[in-house]
Amino acid sequence: MTRKMGTVNTLEYVTTATTGNTTDFGDLTVAKQQVAGTSDGTRAVFGGGASGGYSNVIGYITIGTTGNASDFGDLTVAKRTTATSSGHGGIA
Repeated sequence: MTRKMGTVNTLEYVTTATTGNTTDFGDLTVAKQQVAGTSDGTRAVFGGGASGGYSNVIGYITIGTTGNASDFGDLTVAKRTTATSSGHGGIA
């Protein structure tokens, strides 16, 4: 795990049907904190946050497989973000 001023690059998951601890999923593309994310149950997308200053990085993972995040693109402005989603691909 990489830590810098409270930032982390780790992704973890928990199986809600168990009472166990989190398990390593993979790594973010950039270590950061205060990240917002959303999911449609197949893919999770997350962006913004802070890593020293605000971040403009957007990353994604495929939920059904563990592994590192992939670069999705950049926000037009580096910032903290909020996110929401429903079962209809992000239409709230």
